[in-house]
Amino acid sequence: MTSPLLTVALIALGVGLVCGAIIVLLIQLWRRREVVDSLVSPEQLVGMIGVVEVPFDRASRGKIRIVFKGSTMELSAFTDDINPLSKGSRVLITEVSKNRVWVTSTDMLKQ
Repeated sequence: MTSPLLTVALIALGVGLVCGAIIVLLIQLWRRREVVDSLVSPEQLVGMIGVVEVPFDRASRGKIRIVFKGSTMELSAFTDDINPLSKGSRVLITEVSKNRVWVTSTDMLKQ
């Protein structure tokens, strides 16, 4: 005869293995439906707010920093604004064309 303690231990082991297998299966099914896309298209940048890292104006190029999909990106930027953009200024990305990011100051939007 087997001891009742051994029987309970074997049942508990069996239930644990079955539950673990079901959880692993559910995780695999859930991950198959998840789409991972780390590519950034220009259309996704338009409308985002960034911070000026390297000051610039109409006659020069500068650098802005944005946070996109949990990652920090630094982009070269241009502007048509009359006033120069200083370091720390917040800017709005208005256009991306020919690998150029065009921005405007968020202060201009308030007016």
